[in-house]
Amino acid sequence: MKKGIIYLCFMLGGTTVFAQSKGLPELIQGILQHSPALKGQRNLIKMGQVRTQIQESYAKPVIGAEVGVTRLDPVSKASFAMGPGAPTVLQFQPNMNYNSQFVANHVLYDWKRNTMAIEKTRLETQLSEAQVAQQEFLMAYQVASLVQQIGYSRKAIAVQKAQLARLNDHFKVIQKQLALGEVIEFEQVSQQVKMANQESKIVELENQVARLVDYVSTLLGADAEAYLLASMVPVAAAGSDPMNPEITSLKAQEEIIKKDIELSKMANTPTLAGFASLGVKNGFVPRLNGVTPPFSDDFKLNSMLGVKLSIPIYSGKRASYQTELATIQQERVGFQLADAQEKLGSEFRQARLNFDNYAKKSTTQKQVVSQAQYALELANTRFKQGLIRRIELEQSESILEEAQLMQAQFDYLVSLQQLELLRITGVKIW
Repeated sequence: MKKGIIYLCFMLGGTTVFAQSKGLPELIQGILQHSPALKGQRNLIKMGQVRTQIQESYAKPVIGAEVGVTRLDPVSKASFAMGPGAPTVLQFQPNMNYNSQFVANHVLYDWKRNTMAIEKTRLETQLSEAQVAQQEFLMAYQVASLVQQIGYSRKAIAVQKAQLARLNDHFKVIQKQLALGEVIEFEQVSQQVKMANQESKIVELENQVARLVDYVSTLLGADAEAYLLASMVPVAAAGSDPMNPEITSLKAQEEIIKKDIELSKMANTPTLAGFASLGVKNGFVPRLNGVTPPFSDDFKLNSMLGVKLSIPIYSGKRASYQTELATIQQERVGFQLADAQEKLGSEFRQARLNFDNYAKKSTTQKQVVSQAQYALELANTRFKQGLIRRIELEQSESILEEAQLMQAQFDYLVSLQQLELLRITGVKIW
């Protein structure tokens, strides 16, 4: 593919990459900005960025507040005979238990599992960006092809109108000759039929152009006619190291799967976490004979601080199965990447052969058009001198028309193959 890019750069240096006069890049940019479908896809990028922020939040402590009231019945009591009279009852826990506290939990060390999970979410966001870029890329080249088709159709219309103008001139001559009795009425009717057929061709082409322009305008969300000028100029290609977006997307998928494999291999690593709480609760002073102690004595500030090491021991080989699954997915994406590279290489070679073929035909056809124009000039001169019949003059005109239409078609095919070469190599044209 690198050799192909070098060839393409050399080729574009000696030929013209056709696009509408200073309109195609701006037209494509406007369509990409307006497209509701692409706007929806771009939201996937924002969602990926939020997922990364969510994953990053797992590395931060979790702090919460708890407030609770619990009624217990019955509770443990002890009776003591302290002398004559009723025994003394000692209640170790109140019936009404009040508790309020702040609680904090924080993962101190997880052997970089969360760090790798954050990297994975970032890679997933990059994949979304690559997929959006791929859709933008394909839409841009579809628009460029439509613009080329409009340009070709308008050239064909210009050729048809030139021929119609010649038919009109002949019709005026025939009318004069008919008035002088030099030709029969059949000549006039025959010429009118030719003119009507030519007008029908022009109307059909104009309707086709109108439909294409309307479609492009719909994509743009505004009138696209201002971007569709008749003149052709080279496209300014953006980017110094192009790569087909399909390859970029597959490589992004490959990076995500590699990260999946790393994560699955670390599924059985332990987690060291710390926890702490600080709050106020009652029940620190036992109840004597059911008497509730003063608030300042009953409610006390309490705290707790600790660490916990969680060690996975057995999970039914789940981690190894996940690693195996990710490895299979990696092989699948590798095969897709190799297949895409082979197809793009084949498409590039085919497009290059087509371009060379159409370029040669276009060069040859230019000579044919020049010869047809010269032949028509001779035919006009000979016709005025009465050396040839009108039918021979009309044959010369038809030959020129066909040659000009063929020239426009070859130019159109050359421009399409140039776009195809740029698309395969991943060159931006906007």
